[in-house]
Amino acid sequence: MTAREKIAQNKLTLLQLAEKLRSVSEACRRRGVSRSQFYEYKRAFQEEGFSGLMDRPPIPRSCPNEIWQK
Repeated sequence: MTAREKIAQNKLTLLQLAEKLRSVSEACRRRGVSRSQFYEYKRAFQEEGFSGLMDRPPIPRSCPNEIWQK
């Protein structure tokens, strides 16, 4: 199992813990994760399954209001 898969597995166990406890707040408290982060994991899992829980590379920064100098 790769490091990325281990991280995804930890996210999945958080989702499973919340289901088992029937409490998102309690699961997040036990794991030290914010509720907003939990719901991001949940949405990603619902949309893409296990692969949605894998860490992705960061989005390149863009500055649409940047002024280019010649």
